[in-house]
Amino acid sequence: MKTLKTLLFSLLILSSAAFAQNFNQNGYGVNQDLGRNSSPSKPSQQDIDENNSKQLDRFMEQLKKELSLDELQTIAIRNEVITNRKNVEILMKKESSEEEKSKQIKAMMDRTDVTINSYLNKDQKEKYKILTEKMKSGKKIKKGKKEEVKDEIKEDKMTEEKL
Repeated sequence: MKTLKTLLFSLLILSSAAFAQNFNQNGYGVNQDLGRNSSPSKPSQQDIDENNSKQLDRFMEQLKKELSLDELQTIAIRNEVITNRKNVEILMKKESSEEEKSKQIKAMMDRTDVTINSYLNKDQKEKYKILTEKMKSGKKIKKGKKEEVKDEIKEDKMTEEKL
């Protein structure tokens, strides 16, 4: 009788282990392999293009709203921005120093601004200038805030070391 109980108990444990293993393999359980050998996957080219398109749409909506662009201006400026982005992507793939790439990108951006200004009337040019200055100063403010936070962290560490 004792051996029968032991046999049944062993059979019960083995069957539950097999069930649990099969349960996880079929996708109904917790995937325990998530943390192992997982590396962040690179976004596909389609995802990148979709993200760029969304950013461009937001940018164009902002320009259209702020500058009161008509449809012809919107289309012309959009095409100019798309061309500029493609040229920047090509430039980034070239084998040259980061400093050289930076200079060339700045030159491209300046040319793009000149071209965009050519599509705008006098009032729109003034608004565009103010808008671009806001965008540039906004980026500088963010960089400045990051540096301030780093300085505060350094000061906190120095204070802790003194204590």
